[in-house]
Amino acid sequence: MRRLLPIGAYVLLVALTFALTGGNGTGTKVPAGPRSTKTSTAPQATADTGPTASSAGAQVTAASSRCRVTGPATTRTLVDELAALCVRSARTVDRAWGDKEGDKEGDKEGDEWGSIRTRVVVAGDIGELADLLGRDNTEGLADTAAVTVGPADAPADAVFINGPAFDGLTELGRQVVLTHELVHVAARAAGDSGAPMWLEEGYADYVAYRDTGLSAREIAGDALGAPLPPSLPAEEDFDAAGAGAAVAYGRAWVAVSVLADRLGSDTALRRLYEKAAHGGTDEALRVAGFATRAALVRAVRQRMALGR
Repeated sequence: MRRLLPIGAYVLLVALTFALTGGNGTGTKVPAGPRSTKTSTAPQATADTGPTASSAGAQVTAASSRCRVTGPATTRTLVDELAALCVRSARTVDRAWGDKEGDKEGDKEGDEWGSIRTRVVVAGDIGELADLLGRDNTEGLADTAAVTVGPADAPADAVFINGPAFDGLTELGRQVVLTHELVHVAARAAGDSGAPMWLEEGYADYVAYRDTGLSAREIAGDALGAPLPPSLPAEEDFDAAGAGAAVAYGRAWVAVSVLADRLGSDTALRRLYEKAAHGGTDEALRVAGFATRAALVRAVRQRMALGR
């Protein structure tokens, strides 16, 4: 059995919860945003009474052109919605991660993602999510909306959804979360699994958020309210059980936004990601005009200071 390796978790902590749930409190209430357009790939639900990884009880399944979603019968509405949302989210990822401009005719690079129908599994509670992840505890899972998993040496295998956390999100919040996870699926499908965590998560957030109309304060409020960072976020900073995960995600989003502005196109940003994923982070940053990581950190600090 190949060990499942989490390759991207979308964390919902206090500030982000306010932004994407429309909750009361000090956060800004976010409008629901445009609804998914009708397509010929509407999900079709079926009942499945066989056991799955999450439960031995009755399961339901809905499939669209880009996802096959399964969950407990009690989550039927969410399963149907996810299958439809997946089409829109996948198209957002297509625009950022599709075939690269200028590729030679016949070059199939990028086609791996376009041919994938992602497997999405809804957990009815955090106990089921822990079971799906092969964990014997639920630490940090209550605040985790979704996790993308797959064997370490193969493309991403599935997106696991925390049903209760997902139910608390607005339609816009659900779209952002699902798009974020599909970015991870696309990157893994191309074999780009070795990027530093700040780039993996920052890039996924950059793609997921950029057409939402949300402000920097709404996206990265925790990070903008924290002290300016001395460095790029480390892998351990993204731990969902830790107190600083929301700050780490916000800083990573700012860092990738700085890179995107410097590079000027989706194609150039994808190439930077690919170079970094294959062990060339420093070289990739030089392509973006940053001689050192410290130079990028200075630019991130300047952007964050302006956003306060």
